[in-house]
Amino acid sequence: MKVDTLSDAQERLTALQAAAASPGRDQAIVVGLKDASPLVRQNAIALAARHLAPEVLAEFLADDEDAILRNAAQAALERQGPHAIPHLLSLTRGADPELAFFAVQILSTINDVSAKQALLPLLDHSDRNIAQAAVEALGHMRATEAVPALIRLLAGDPWLQFAAASALGRIGDARAVGPLLERLDDELLAEIVVEALGRMGDAATLAPLLDRLVSSDRLPLRDQLLLAVAAVLERNPGLRGVPARARLWRPEVRAGLGEYLGGLLAMHDATLARSAGVLVVHAELWNLMPALLARNPDSGEEGWLEGMLRRCRRRARAEWLPLLQHSDPRVRAGALLQVPFGAGAGPALAACLQDRDPEVRAAACFALGRLREPSAASALARALRSSDAREHAAAAQALAQLPRQSLAELAPDLEPGADEEQMERALGVLEQARSTMHRERVRALVQDGRPALRQAALRVLGRYPGHAADGWIMAGLRDDDTVVRIATVEILVRRRCRKAIPALVELLSAGHPLRYHLVRALGRLRARAAASRLQALYAGAPLHERIEIVVALNQMAPAGLLAFLREVLREPDVELRRVASDGFVRAAGAHEFETMVALARDADWVVRNHATWGLGRLGLPEAQSHLMLLARDVEPLVARTAQAAMGRLRGNSRGRDA
Repeated sequence: MKVDTLSDAQERLTALQAAAASPGRDQAIVVGLKDASPLVRQNAIALAARHLAPEVLAEFLADDEDAILRNAAQAALERQGPHAIPHLLSLTRGADPELAFFAVQILSTINDVSAKQALLPLLDHSDRNIAQAAVEALGHMRATEAVPALIRLLAGDPWLQFAAASALGRIGDARAVGPLLERLDDELLAEIVVEALGRMGDAATLAPLLDRLVSSDRLPLRDQLLLAVAAVLERNPGLRGVPARARLWRPEVRAGLGEYLGGLLAMHDATLARSAGVLVVHAELWNLMPALLARNPDSGEEGWLEGMLRRCRRRARAEWLPLLQHSDPRVRAGALLQVPFGAGAGPALAACLQDRDPEVRAAACFALGRLREPSAASALARALRSSDAREHAAAAQALAQLPRQSLAELAPDLEPGADEEQMERALGVLEQARSTMHRERVRALVQDGRPALRQAALRVLGRYPGHAADGWIMAGLRDDDTVVRIATVEILVRRRCRKAIPALVELLSAGHPLRYHLVRALGRLRARAAASRLQALYAGAPLHERIEIVVALNQMAPAGLLAFLREVLREPDVELRRVASDGFVRAAGAHEFETMVALARDADWVVRNHATWGLGRLGLPEAQSHLMLLARDVEPLVARTAQAAMGRLRGNSRGRDA
């Protein structure tokens, strides 16, 4: 049945996939490229990249009447990567300007080193669209060889100035700093020049960018100037003079700037708010620090702000401490979490453990732990007993960071009559701290009647240095509770406890629920002595265990592994074949080249991807033609793996030639 006669998208997709193996494949793919359904088109694009010649796809680029087909053909050529480059380069030199334009765009996306030199002459092309596309492409490729020509274009055709400035910013070559600064006062170019200078982050641009930030009140230029200033400051952490420059600003100017920055700190735009914060910290604008600290930082931003604040810690102690008494609990918590207080601040931080707000108390625990303040141990131990989850979690983290002797405060929490939950918290602190304190009590808890406490005590022993605790931990393999036994196996693996291997192998024969975890453990311990036992278990094991057995044998790499994996590769289950192919391509040598090529033609894309990586690993010149085909695989990940492998082959070839 023809693809274009079906009304349902899923039916058309099924028909397209079936047609991929039929004599009418190419026509079915072309029909799929024009399909109204994005799902059908995406599949057709993948098939076109694999099966249609670049010359065929390029013909569709000139189709002005069918934009869907043209865009799909462009996407397919991009996916063909290196395979399409020779024909695309010929199009850039052809008589059809529209095809040349599309070819340049596609070459930019492919971003292959061979295209850079071919694109340079196009900067002076008589068709401005083609010249602009070449400028953008060379900027995207970060082609430093294009910098002189791009600088020349800054003073040339106004149509190309914007693209040239943006490209120079992307390339980031210092030769462009001066020419870009010269265009900073050009009203038409100002925003794109500022963006380019910010992207470059050159220290020489800070003063002129700051001057304009102070004097400009025009949006969105001022926002762009702030982003650029912040980018330069973050790129050059050793810069000096920004606080001095801030003090030299006229009061009325500084007030206007403060209002602007304060407004940004209250906005939801995280990028502008962060840039405002960079300037607030570097210029030490203390009146704006509360607004900065009150922000709820995005994930990953906490470390950034702490690092910024660390730069002004010494001279700022008198400014920071009053913030701990601020009326807004967000500011108090923010100061405790972000400000790197010195040792002298210990009493002030400890006082915050009595704050009425639980977020502030939790933040105080964090700050005291970071300070490693031993005198706070007793107060933190009390916070560990808090009913507030945030507070006792922060107290546990803080106690784990204190000097070893501070953990003596945990003794009451480990006594036989203590609450079970409190015992677990105290054991969790000992585990985090890798502490051997309260050793006898921990050993006693390994034999406690409560499984949760036995497991927590085993985790503490698992953090002990050396191997003295191994015997106590291995006793957990005989525990009545399955969860405790599984935890014990994980602890032994984490400790790389090889003397546990015989006991783990012995338990394999029991056939209980622990066996899956035992197989995983033996693999991670690379216990080659267990390889024959695992191979013997393979045939009668359930599927999930068979998969784990193959993974474990891959990790062990015993003698005869390749023969075993060849048998697994004949299995019908796709997951088994995937893990087997992964191990095979890692263990195989050059003599398995043909087998690797066969795997690269496998119906399953994961197997093909493993084989593609393996061909790159072997580094044989004869792999080039196979990788070229794989570089336009229907699965994008396989194509990217093949392109990376081809890059390694080219590098190896250059090394041999040298």
